[in-house]
Amino acid sequence: SDLPNGILTHVANYLDAPSRLFFAAALASDQSTAASDERNTAIVDNEWTTLDFGDIEEDLAVKLINGDISAVLLCIDAVNRLKRLKLTNCINITGVGLEPLRGSTIIEQIDL
Repeated sequence: SDLPNGILTHVANYLDAPSRLFFAAALASDQSTAASDERNTAIVDNEWTTLDFGDIEEDLAVKLINGDISAVLLCIDAVNRLKRLKLTNCINITGVGLEPLRGSTIIEQIDL
């Protein structure tokens, strides 16, 4: 996107936390790594110790695939921040999408 980070951050402030993650992940897939990291930092806060997909509508959760989960985990730097992951209603996940958690020394719980 050619929009400045400030505008995107302002828009993201109107979204609930899970929606902010998907917003950042969608923008990240369209950017270089440096631009993506800067934009993600502006959109996604750093307080992601728990990520519960039960917080999103069930109709969306059942449509998520490994790539979606992977993109979200990368956006929040899950390997270094996430302690609990709850994949409520994520029925299309095979495990490949959890690759961004490989090597995490902080993850405590993954609820499939």
